[in-house]
Amino acid sequence: MGKRKMVENNIEDKKDDTMSYFTWNLEMERVLADVMRDQRNLGRKGDGSWKAVAYNTAAHVLSNRFKVQLIGDNVKNRIKLWRTWYGIVSDILSQSGFDWDGTKYMVVVEDENAWNEYVKSHEEARRFRFKVIPNWDDIVDLCAKDRATGTGAENTLDADDIMSKEENEGEDSHCVNIDLEEPNSATKKRIRTSKSGEKEGIISSMKEVADSLKDFVEITKRRWRKR
Repeated sequence: MGKRKMVENNIEDKKDDTMSYFTWNLEMERVLADVMRDQRNLGRKGDGSWKAVAYNTAAHVLSNRFKVQLIGDNVKNRIKLWRTWYGIVSDILSQSGFDWDGTKYMVVVEDENAWNEYVKSHEEARRFRFKVIPNWDDIVDLCAKDRATGTGAENTLDADDIMSKEENEGEDSHCVNIDLEEPNSATKKRIRTSKSGEKEGIISSMKEVADSLKDFVEITKRRWRKR
């Protein structure tokens, strides 16, 4: 009985691992940035953190647009990764001897000695020496204010954990495989709620997403009318 339960748990763990990976490309990131800007304009971001309906709306739009299966946590973790990138790169650019190339979308090191000294105490910066970030302007737009106010910032351990889980990022495809965060205690508690409570929560969440999508469509229509 014990062995059977252990096997079942291992199968569930493998399923969770499979679901926790998602490959992003540049076009998806562009659309994500546009949707999140619209969500911000609709007041779906407060005190430096995004509301769940913003993540769910973005996941719905991206899923329909690219024929993929995305959930709010996929979007949440991508935004978390963007904040991590912004924090690391902005710290690099604040140092003398480093600059940003807006054409190549990467950090430019003007002083190799300064760089070698810097990465001794900032190990997480090392992988950004030749890293191309084509959507840097979007990342700055969506993450700079959080950094300035100190909200939504990732600490060094979080940054190192996220970045260490990137796999096979190509400069041509700009695809990144990232391991999403494990469910926290709050998520586990929600899983244990009664079926009736789950049903009510799902209905409420779906209503919020539907309302948000209506707003998103209206904004898109107004943009096209102006053109």
